Parts: sequence; C-alpha cells; structure tokens
Amino acid sequence: MKLFWVESIDHGEDWFVVASDELSAAKLFADELGFDIIHDQIQAEEVCSYPPTFKAVSAGFCNNQDILVCGGEFIEFHDQDLLQHVTPEFLHQVAGETRIVRFGKKVYMEGNILRVALQLEGKISKS
Repeated sequence: MKLFWVESIDHGEDWFVVASDELSAAKLFADELGFDIIHDQIQAEEVCSYPPTFKAVSAGFCNNQDILVCGGEFIEFHDQDLLQHVTPEFLHQVAGETRIVRFGKKVYMEGNILRVALQLEGKISKS
C-alpha cells in the first residue's frame, strides 16, 4: 500500500488516501466524497510507500496516525484568513483547523469547505 495526496479542482476536500495505486486513490476519493473523477479533475500524487514495518489496515482516507507512521510532520497552523470572517468557535464547529502536513520539503494543506465558500464569495484570495 502507498500514501497518496488526492485533490479536486475546488480543493474543498483535499487529503491523504492509502491505496495501491494512483487510480485507486482517485476513485476512492471520488466515490467517498461524491466527486466525478473527470469533471472535478481528481488528481492523486504518490507521497510514499506505507512502511513495511507497519500494516495499513485497508485502503481509505488517512488518519493522523497513518501520516505520522509514514513520516509526515504536522505543522501548527491557525487559519487567519478564515478567522477574519468567523469566530474561532464557529470555525471549530464548521470546519475545524486546517491541517498542514510536511513530508520532507513538500507541504500539503488540507482542503477546507469554508475556505472554498469564502473564496467563491471573493472574501479571501485563492492563493
């Protein structure tokens, strides 16, 4: 099994998936979240192989432990863009804090639906 980063065109649900190959990772992501692989431009990128000393239970979305086992590092992050528009309590109830993970020199940012909604309204930038 391998760890993949999977994302869609709107970046609302981007996250890590354990699967055997890129197509399986993209299909699992699309099926679980109701996306169309072509229309929503689902892309999977291999991050690393699941360490042989640990056994991935099954294909699926990664939890924090999967990421740590594979060598990922969580980066402390407080989404100031979102906090300019909602209270910390509302953010926690609706979307929680966006998780940021580093694998070596590459950094991945979890998709956040609230961020996408505010971007569509032009309240925060898409950068």
